[in-house]
Amino acid sequence: MEVVGDFEYSKRDLVGHGAFAVVFRGRHRQKTDWEVAIKSINKKNLSKSQILLGKEIKILKELQHENIVALYDVQELPNSVFLVMEVVLQWWRPRRLFARLYRHILRIIWTDMHHK
Repeated sequence: MEVVGDFEYSKRDLVGHGAFAVVFRGRHRQKTDWEVAIKSINKKNLSKSQILLGKEIKILKELQHENIVALYDVQELPNSVFLVMEVVLQWWRPRRLFARLYRHILRIIWTDMHHK
């Protein structure tokens, strides 16, 4: 099992992948019935502006709304960023959900940059 903070996943539990990330089904290490989605983002495939998402991701962790996928934890390693997120019902298309999440994050960044 791979460990990401208080969570863990197996590389065999692949949910999906995209151009710069891979998503695995994971769980809390102690509360093993708490399932999560763990998105592994390779920093090599990110532009410089996207690497600077740390603050914005922290803001997103604080947001709580029924239409926003909950972000439980973020772990940053030298070559990767891991997002630990709420598992959404299987009939939802994960790519669309993550695309919505990134659009939301980019909107936060844009707003923050233009109001300083």
